[in-house]
Amino acid sequence: MSDEVIIITPELQEGAGGLADYTVRVVEAWRDLWPVRFLVPAAADVSSPAVEQIERSAEALRERLPRRGGKVLLQYSAYGFDRHGYPRWLLRTLADWRKRSAGLLVVMFHEIWTFWPVLNTNYFVQWLHRREIRHLVRHADAVFTSTPSQAEHLRALGPASAVQVLPVGSNIRTQHSPARHDCERGVALLFGLQTSRVRALRRMQSDLKPLSAAGRITRIVTRGAGNSSSGNDEERALLKEMGLTKGFDMSGACSESEISAALSAATFGISAHDELSLMKSGTFMAYAAHGLNILSPFGDPLAAEPLCWLTSPAELLTGVSADHLNSRAEKLRTWQERTSSWPRIGDEFARALQIETASRP
Repeated sequence: MSDEVIIITPELQEGAGGLADYTVRVVEAWRDLWPVRFLVPAAADVSSPAVEQIERSAEALRERLPRRGGKVLLQYSAYGFDRHGYPRWLLRTLADWRKRSAGLLVVMFHEIWTFWPVLNTNYFVQWLHRREIRHLVRHADAVFTSTPSQAEHLRALGPASAVQVLPVGSNIRTQHSPARHDCERGVALLFGLQTSRVRALRRMQSDLKPLSAAGRITRIVTRGAGNSSSGNDEERALLKEMGLTKGFDMSGACSESEISAALSAATFGISAHDELSLMKSGTFMAYAAHGLNILSPFGDPLAAEPLCWLTSPAELLTGVSADHLNSRAEKLRTWQERTSSWPRIGDEFARALQIETASRP
């Protein structure tokens, strides 16, 4: 069987979206040890001899897959492949290819089906979507997903479904990592798309205002893409309401190096991700990789990792020693490196694809 890997992804241009960045990082982790060919939908904005753009049809996909053998890695996000969230042409074709060709199929589910009430018109579409995913999972050689909750839904599709949880990696590589004691005390960073930042500020405003009044947070820095005029107005208004003694620094899209510098200069990262979503958040992992204390309403010292390494605003308000915070941040950084560093993610996929890893430097 050839060591060429075919990666099917809805996007590939670095910076275009989470799956594009994820795919680029995985291939970088392989260090050009194996040939890679990409299949992306025709609308994707890419230009590379290793990239083949295909129409969103079973016939177009079938023509690009090996007739015998072959290794395929699918980066799956339903809405990335179909605007209705049900790319039957992709799911059915890959399951049929696996049966016919005796090739090797590995699937990473970044998303699964969506859940709707029975009376909603989308319910039946997603019921069909779930049925096709079940068919694909039962024929795949290895199945990954990013959160334990998604893994449980996938495992329920059949007793033979072996699903592995592989949290996402940091979407910002660590380029600046000064010692934590060099950071400006009381500075909190809120990073991500503006819609996510605004949602987090709404969700945590009642928790953050007392921390501002007590002087535990003195300044908030926001960074990330996706800004709009109305979004800027709401984000600015929410930040003003905090009454921060040193104000706030609100900015939009920045370079990866600039964001890494901002992450390394802050004491806290602000996150509203719950237990079901934090392990699929590249933003959360960027906080962890840069050694920040993460302020989260879901922080609980008695919970399983990584929630036990987070700090709730209420706990910070009542008083947590600097040594304790530093210890939590280091344990969280170590957890992230152990579970979802890009070399580890790359190796997990390489093993699933049965690619020789012994030659890795």
